[in-house]
Amino acid sequence: TWGHFLSVYFFFAMSGPAAKKATKPSAAARLQNELTEEQEADLQQAFDLLDAEGVGTIDAKDLKVALRALGYEPQKDKLKKIISEIDKDSMSGTLLFDEFKKIMAEKLFDYENEEEIAIAFLQFAAAGGGDGAHITLTQLRAMAEELGENLTEEELQEMVREADVLDYDGAISREEFFRVMKRENAY
Repeated sequence: TWGHFLSVYFFFAMSGPAAKKATKPSAAARLQNELTEEQEADLQQAFDLLDAEGVGTIDAKDLKVALRALGYEPQKDKLKKIISEIDKDSMSGTLLFDEFKKIMAEKLFDYENEEEIAIAFLQFAAAGGGDGAHITLTQLRAMAEELGENLTEEELQEMVREADVLDYDGAISREEFFRVMKRENAY
């Protein structure tokens, strides 16, 4: 039930008036994890700055600098794992621009997706006069009605039970909502 419900929500969220005003990549580009021309140019510029010697590659410490700029604090072992997964062919421990772009795009889209999940949580939690801190059955029902989804009381209760797995308090916290979103691959 969550999967369909979230698909309907994001369809309306991405096609509504606010989405048309957004300066982020189009919904289609985001869903396919494609960079805009501007984003790709920015990544090329960042890569060129990190490739101070002009050899066309960067190493782990350069990647760490780039990831930090996006707000990530990668640990040394995770950084090596990221590079080894991408650099399977040459195993040189360095990255070409296309490999760098792939890593950075994944992180960029993770960040954008988390922003959108946070916005979605606030909208769900505020539906039906909610306090914005938790999603209760009342807020879930109000959001379903707002989206034109005819869910039964039992289906709504099941959705709360499926999501309320951390504290079992009968409401969905922000962290629980994020878990549902990640589990359902809604984003």
